[in-house]
Amino acid sequence: MSSFTKSAYTRTAMGLFLLGTTSTVLADAYDVLMESFPTPEDIALAKQRLAETDIEKPWQKGCPYQELTSASEAEDDEYYFRCQRWNDCSYVSQSASIYSEAFFQNHQRKPEQQMPWEYFKDGSMFGLGTADFENLTGHLRRYALESAEENWRLFEGRDAAEASDLVEQKFWQWCAAEPLSLWEAEYQ
Repeated sequence: MSSFTKSAYTRTAMGLFLLGTTSTVLADAYDVLMESFPTPEDIALAKQRLAETDIEKPWQKGCPYQELTSASEAEDDEYYFRCQRWNDCSYVSQSASIYSEAFFQNHQRKPEQQMPWEYFKDGSMFGLGTADFENLTGHLRRYALESAEENWRLFEGRDAAEASDLVEQKFWQWCAAEPLSLWEAEYQ
C-alpha cells in the first residue's frame, strides 16, 4: 500500500470515528437538555399548583409554570413569580450542595488542618461578601450556608451525587415553601 493510500485510509477511518463519537456526544447532550424541559405531566401538576412538591428532582428541570397561560393578569403574575421562585431555588440549591460538601471535606481533615467554621458560615470561604446576602437570593444563600452545617453529614458513607441530591432536595423543600410574596416584593 502506498503512503498516500495509507494516509487517505487513516484520514477516512479517523473521520468516521470522530463522526460516530460526535454523534454520541450530541445525542447525550440532547437527552440531558430534553430532561430539563417540563414534561406534559409536569405542566399538569403546575396547573394544579403541585409542581414544586410532586415533580421528582424539580431543581433539575425548567419551570413548568412558564408553559401556562391564563385569562387573568393576576394568574399570569402568579405564574411569573412562581417561575422566579423556581429559578432562584434551583440556582441556590446547587450552592447548598457545594456548601455542604465543603463542610464535609473540612470535617474529614485533621483538627489542626481544619478551616475555622466561621469562614464557612459567613460565606467568605466561598468568596461571598456582605453584598451577596442583601437581596432575596442572598436570603436563600444564607439559609443554604446555615443548613450546610447540619447537612454535611449526608455525605458520610454515600456517593457524592447521591448526597448532593439529598442536600438539594432538603433545600428545595424549604425554598419552595417560602412565601410567594417574597418574590412578588423582589421582582415587581
